[in-house]
Amino acid sequence: MSRAARAKPHRPRRRVFVFDSEALSQAVRGDREMAALIKAAPGLDIPIVTSALTTLEARDPRAASRQALWDWTLSRIRVVHTDDHVVAMARDMLRAAGLHGHKYAIDAVLAAVAGREAEQGAEVTVFTSDTDDMNRLLADRSVRVEKV
Repeated sequence: MSRAARAKPHRPRRRVFVFDSEALSQAVRGDREMAALIKAAPGLDIPIVTSALTTLEARDPRAASRQALWDWTLSRIRVVHTDDHVVAMARDMLRAAGLHGHKYAIDAVLAAVAGREAEQGAEVTVFTSDTDDMNRLLADRSVRVEKV
């Protein structure tokens, strides 16, 4: 049997979408593109993830009339809790990017979540309003950053 015949069939990389607070906020405000992405992702077997801290940043308590849409959006997203590994990754990313302070902390945690997904072999796309900082935080990672 030839080597090619014994080779395992190529499996495409698992895809993951990572949402920042603006991507979440747009979905809850009824943005058609974000809502379509959230609806289509499960059918394409693409999980959408975010960090628990990002949900805290995105949630607008003044928008009580949108609670049902908030609940629907979060029901379709895997919320990653901030453990020691994520914190250590975020700290390393901040140091490497030359950033510090509360302004960058939640973005760094989200970048660490994206980085961990990439380390696990996923093809990761981060949807963010802050592409400059996210690109700096993810500079040495194989993660795509898209503007929302």
